Amino acid sequence: MLFAKRNAASPAKVLRLIRSQEWRQSETLRVTQRPRWDATPGAQRLVIRRQTIGELALAPMRWGLAADRPAGEKHLRPLNTIRVEALAEQWEWRRLLNTQRCLVPVDQFYEWKRIENVKTREFAFKLKSGRPMMIAALWNRAQSGVDSFAYISCAANTLVSLIHDRMPAILDETSIATWFNPDASLESLLSLLKPLRQSDLEAHPVSQLHSTTQPSQPSLFDRRAA
Repeated sequence: MLFAKRNAASPAKVLRLIRSQEWRQSETLRVTQRPRWDATPGAQRLVIRRQTIGELALAPMRWGLAADRPAGEKHLRPLNTIRVEALAEQWEWRRLLNTQRCLVPVDQFYEWKRIENVKTREFAFKLKSGRPMMIAALWNRAQSGVDSFAYISCAANTLVSLIHDRMPAILDETSIATWFNPDASLESLLSLLKPLRQSDLEAHPVSQLHSTTQPSQPSLFDRRAA
């Protein structure tokens, strides 16, 4: 208990990292060459993770996680999103959930409304409080030494479900300490990964100017997800 208490991360520590505004500098670390007005799969972002000494820090990681596979198994292309339903079922995700959790601070996330599988209008989702979203994620280090991450997705709340059936798992301030507690149980971690209350979110259509004349943010769930 003393070890867990000494190494438990408080929401205040995370908030200090967020208030530093340094995480927004990750927009200059894009890996992709195409100019975009916000992050895309394959880009690099600053995420919050636990260091080996137990402290929290911002670290650059590539969006697109390569899962470890047993010898002889085919390696799949990187994942942008991991479904919370897969975390309790597949050993590689349980391992990462146990040891390599992180948070991705973002101002908003985007999703396309589709009619008969045709994109019709893009929407941005933000917190009504104006604070950055803290999206739960898992990270891994490849044999090449490159660190990468994938968002965790859960079922959409009522608001987001008008656009898409999935949404990022967004943690509130009271959940942060548990998320970074090295002794947290599987059950307690999974209980955090649920839809955010719809009353905490607001949605706005993205201007047609951004949607038509600039490369825009793809859906979090357009590409392969676990």
